[in-house]
Amino acid sequence: MEMLGTHVLLCWRRQSFIIRTRAVKLIGDRAVFVTGQRSSSSTLSSSGQIKHTQCQTERTTTTWHTHNNRNNDNNMLQTFEEYVFQTHDKKFISPNRSMDYDKRSKNNITTTIPPTNSSLITTKTPPDGVSNSVGSHSTLLTLNNNLANLGAGADSRQQQLHEACLDYEEAVKALNLLQSNAEALRSSLHQRRRLNSLQETEKYLLRSGLTLDDLKALSVIHVAGTKGKGSTCALADSILRHYGVKTGFYSSPHLVSLTERIRINGQPISKQKFTQYFWPVYNRLKAQQEDENDMPAYFKFLTILCFHVYLAEKVDVAILEVGIGGELDCTNIVPHTKTVGITSLGLEHTNLLGNTLKEIAWQKAGIIKPRCQVYTSVKQPECLEVIKARAEEKNATLHIVPELQDYFGENEKLRSLKDAFNNITLLNGSLALQLAYDWLRQNRNGFYKHYGVNKPYLSEQALEGLVNCIWPGRCQLVKFYNFNMHLDGAHTVESMEVCGNWFANTTSPNKIPKILIFNTTGERDSKNLLAILRNYTDFDLLCFVPNIASNAASQNPDTKSVLHSHVEQLKRVQMHLSNWQELCRQSCGEVERAKQRQQAKTYTTVMSCFQDIRQIYTSQELDILVTGSIHLIGAVILSLNELSVELREEKQHN
Repeated sequence: MEMLGTHVLLCWRRQSFIIRTRAVKLIGDRAVFVTGQRSSSSTLSSSGQIKHTQCQTERTTTTWHTHNNRNNDNNMLQTFEEYVFQTHDKKFISPNRSMDYDKRSKNNITTTIPPTNSSLITTKTPPDGVSNSVGSHSTLLTLNNNLANLGAGADSRQQQLHEACLDYEEAVKALNLLQSNAEALRSSLHQRRRLNSLQETEKYLLRSGLTLDDLKALSVIHVAGTKGKGSTCALADSILRHYGVKTGFYSSPHLVSLTERIRINGQPISKQKFTQYFWPVYNRLKAQQEDENDMPAYFKFLTILCFHVYLAEKVDVAILEVGIGGELDCTNIVPHTKTVGITSLGLEHTNLLGNTLKEIAWQKAGIIKPRCQVYTSVKQPECLEVIKARAEEKNATLHIVPELQDYFGENEKLRSLKDAFNNITLLNGSLALQLAYDWLRQNRNGFYKHYGVNKPYLSEQALEGLVNCIWPGRCQLVKFYNFNMHLDGAHTVESMEVCGNWFANTTSPNKIPKILIFNTTGERDSKNLLAILRNYTDFDLLCFVPNIASNAASQNPDTKSVLHSHVEQLKRVQMHLSNWQELCRQSCGEVERAKQRQQAKTYTTVMSCFQDIRQIYTSQELDILVTGSIHLIGAVILSLNELSVELREEKQHN
């Protein structure tokens, strides 16, 4: 098994801080770092001076083992999913960072859930002889006295045994029965009213056992925007963790597992822990239903659940990514946010948020709270005007963050340090830095007050956080066997421009076939998105697929679409093909049109797409771009998980 990729290494060397990029070749349980081209390294000394050196062309190798147990073949990375979530070399760890919780998360060890006054969850040790389906280290869960006082109706002992037997898959199935976010949007449009989640969210929050006063115990960083809000949150989360801060990070959507949406210290909570928190909240809400439809929608339920998790787990900060909009988004129920971020803006969900950038900016700025600090990377003057006005209404302070290159000084050689960063960091790094610095300034006894507010200062811990941040499926290159997999969930015009440019720049030196795997969701105009990609790259093959990995993987409740059937998705796939053919007719001659029509195909699953690619190109190295939908990225991960089994078996037989 081989994987080629670019890793960013950080290391200390005699009070110096070094950033270096190297190519990596993963062979079995070890990785060889290969340098075969002119590279550069820069050293940040303790005095603040940076030494920059150019390295002559050479070939060096360094062995890196993927796990501590180097002799255990069972510890080797086996699936594509493992490669996606472990792309970066994480050997350099800040000495200030607490690793205890990370180790527990990575080893999937469940710890006792600490009860709080407001949480629904309490813990009890399983009695002797009781079989627990969720593992010997888990605890039985029951609802606290608040639920009993409401008259849940079930015997306490039976309730404990019942909840102990409910597993993660059943929890996801129950969640999938709730109204999806898309369905909630459609309902809002049908009723000709703006979607207002705040009143309903507060109602269900109270039923779940929490009040708005309880949420005041959470220290919150809240981020809205059209593009980059999830990436900004992930970067800020990584920076704060490198300062030893215990973080919670709530995001959407997920790639493979629902648990990705609720993270603690950068790690998705375990499936076992998700189950332990899920059922008490779910059962309490069910017990107070007034009719069969009286339950929170999918996203609203998870938002309420994340509050329970973060309060019970006693995180230092909860970083919340807005779902849709801001003003009326259910995450905006948090009452006293002190640090707010607004990322770049564009036209999206216009039937809900407004038809102009100014209207959309008004919605996004709705997360601004009284006397908070607001940081933004928005460029459009008309949007900034609206954000500034809304900040003044709340007596909040607005900061327009510096450009990332400003953090590296005026010397052009020093600015080459930013070459170690990917597109996600280049676009969102400055906003993430200022959000993290602001939280530290407000919550760590004046920490960072001696550095100017919104100034382009780059600390050692912050630099580590930027480089070590893992945010899968966003401008991510994962080299897997002969596939150079370029993964980016771009789904707007603005983000597709970034994606197209990234893929073209990354693959331009390669004289190998280039393949596009594409799909979109919702009402997005795939013709415009395909036109952008076509301007950047001449693809040798275009594959239009549904967000379904394979017939087997479609049974996975985490990624199962509850809104669109397989037949409906296949109709959308055919529409993408028609849009592509229309683009060819509009801009190509007859010969070129015929050629490009032959290059485009539709498939019933992602797995069938990869099987066809393998038949066409056998073992040839390929540059493959997967884009158009985060859900598609998840389906590709699952399909390559299955395919990796075939590839290993073939390799063993050969």
